[in-house]
Amino acid sequence: MKISLFAINEMIPFVTGDEHSPQRSGPQLVKFFNSFGARDIYDELGLPDIGKKNGQRPSRKQYVEARLNDFSGSPEFRGLLNTIINEFDNKEASIKSLTEILLPEKYSIIEVKGSFNIAGGVVDRRKPVVNEAHFQDIQNQILAELDNAKISIRVIMAWFTNEDLFSKLLEKSKQGVDVQLAIYDDGVNKKHGVDFSQLPHVMIKRGKKGGLMHDKFCVIDNQIVITGSYNWTNNAEFRNDENITVEKDPDQATRFSLEFKRLTT
Repeated sequence: MKISLFAINEMIPFVTGDEHSPQRSGPQLVKFFNSFGARDIYDELGLPDIGKKNGQRPSRKQYVEARLNDFSGSPEFRGLLNTIINEFDNKEASIKSLTEILLPEKYSIIEVKGSFNIAGGVVDRRKPVVNEAHFQDIQNQILAELDNAKISIRVIMAWFTNEDLFSKLLEKSKQGVDVQLAIYDDGVNKKHGVDFSQLPHVMIKRGKKGGLMHDKFCVIDNQIVITGSYNWTNNAEFRNDENITVEKDPDQATRFSLEFKRLTT
């Protein structure tokens, strides 16, 4: 959890207790921050040196500001603030004031079973979704994505006559990648298509609605989807205006994997 310098400055009275009790003395402030990982000592000269000029020791406000800055962004910061909130003597008024500071920072305060906690700002550690559109050199874009496959490849294609793409699928299969195909069962693929017998495949005579099986997509490792107008054919590569998108999105890949299963069972 990380907040702005402005919010830290506004929060200082909540920690010192000068405006929102309980008030904390210098030794109590040192003990409080040490409980969250600081290594400070309150000695005969007062609060610990935080780098002030002429060796002067900081005021309580200056010390709290320095330590809040140190903790902001750390895993301990949320727990530190939660402790402060739950120690307020006048919780209703203090929480209302603190909420006004935290809301612009995208945080709020919630009550769970009588305990108050800061909500929001949870770190999303998922990889970001990436969508890449391609209109030129599409074959090489597909080959590059296939080359990185580690676990599985699912291809469902209306028309498939491109030997280079098929050779890459064979190569990945020999490397242990689970490659499965679903191809439209028509005269073009029978006459000009590649030798599908070399890989596990399903020939689809009609789409589920009774018309063409017109899908064109590939799912790699259930993480990446390649889809668009582009059939895996020589005409698509060398004669037609085509497009694909490469969608690096596990949720989207799962949707396409389920569609592959629906169309092939």
